[in-house]
Amino acid sequence: MDDITIIGKGKAGSSIAEAIRRSDNRKLASLISARLTRKYPVIQSDVIIIAVKDEAIPAVANKALESALKPPRIMAHLAGSVPYTVLPKRKGVARLTLHPIQTFSEPNGDLLREIFWMASSDSPSALHWARQFVADLGGKGTLTLPPEALPLYHAMMVFGSNFITLLFAAIEEMSEELGLPIKRTKAAVRPLAEHALRIALTNQAREVLTGPIQRNDTATIEKHQKALKALDPKLRAIYDAFLEQALRQ
Repeated sequence: MDDITIIGKGKAGSSIAEAIRRSDNRKLASLISARLTRKYPVIQSDVIIIAVKDEAIPAVANKALESALKPPRIMAHLAGSVPYTVLPKRKGVARLTLHPIQTFSEPNGDLLREIFWMASSDSPSALHWARQFVADLGGKGTLTLPPEALPLYHAMMVFGSNFITLLFAAIEEMSEELGLPIKRTKAAVRPLAEHALRIALTNQAREVLTGPIQRNDTATIEKHQKALKALDPKLRAIYDAFLEQALRQ
């Protein structure tokens, strides 16, 4: 059974720590705050996971190795767009990018159940460990990618999470302009949005696109564009960008 140390008490690090505590096959040795100004407590772990902001990874990793009684077998970080090579190279230490494909609105180990992770490493043993680790935490599996693919991969994940949230920010703005309570508007939009997401996740997007864009109803589209420009030209630009994407389908 691996002893695992996590450095970083943010939402992701704390969620993973909670999931490890519940696991029968993994042992959490320690959860350490990355903000400690002095040396970290002595680390005696087979695996060190760095759960900090992208730019802090190299410094935190070096500090962790300085605090390790012996080098870990695996050192991993959780930044989806950052290659494993950002971690310091040490003899006998396999380096790994291991990114949970999940959004953490709060620290919650349950958020790691039934999800996929992305794994990237030049070490077959690290990739094998990642697959077992994900399974032990209740995950579905891993997507394995080379380091040069990570920026595009992470952009894809932003489309799948942050951009969905931001689209609802646009709905909130339009709801306010219409004088409708945001909560009631979202209740009205919910069945529409949930069904659209459900069919998009189970079909090719081009096969299930509906509405005036799919029908090429230019008269209705022009009405939309005029109304959005009057409210906020930035919303019109978002609409036009999606319109252009639809024309490529």
